[in-house]
Amino acid sequence: MLSLIVAVAKNGAIGKNNELLWHITEDLKYFKTTTMGHPVIMGRKTFESIGRVLPGRKNIIVSRSNFTVPPFAKYKKDGSPTNTSVEVCNNLTSLLENLSNDKNCKEEIFVIGGGSIYKEAFKYAQKLYITHIDSEIAGADTFFPKINPEGWEIENKSHQIFDKENNLYFRFIVYKRKNITL
Repeated sequence: MLSLIVAVAKNGAIGKNNELLWHITEDLKYFKTTTMGHPVIMGRKTFESIGRVLPGRKNIIVSRSNFTVPPFAKYKKDGSPTNTSVEVCNNLTSLLENLSNDKNCKEEIFVIGGGSIYKEAFKYAQKLYITHIDSEIAGADTFFPKINPEGWEIENKSHQIFDKENNLYFRFIVYKRKNITL
């Protein structure tokens, strides 16, 4: 099952200059807990902005170029090897089609960014893990696709949470794709 996980402002903004728009500790913990042990798919720029392979997850980096993972990215900050795997894929559409057509694949796989990867993966997603930020961000250059309520239903919703460090409210919502039959 393919899922997307992202933090989104009211105006759909998710990033600027290949960086997150905010650093909300509780959201980062949610991301880690939710994706731990699952494969994660990300674009090359997202990987470079993270600067390392995410531990405890199979990391799939999408790049149209001949990108290779730098050796430093495979190690924790203390220099010890991680138990994490990493691979590079050069065709996201083929990867997503194979995943969506594989009826034997029961594992949840997460797309974690960036903007063009989210846009391409959106039509294949069965779940959306959205941290809704109750603020509009001016000057953003990366946006998440609009969620059409006719195609999605809320599976789980947290209470509204206030983050003192960033002076903003947010909530976690998990959307499940509606099974529409004609």
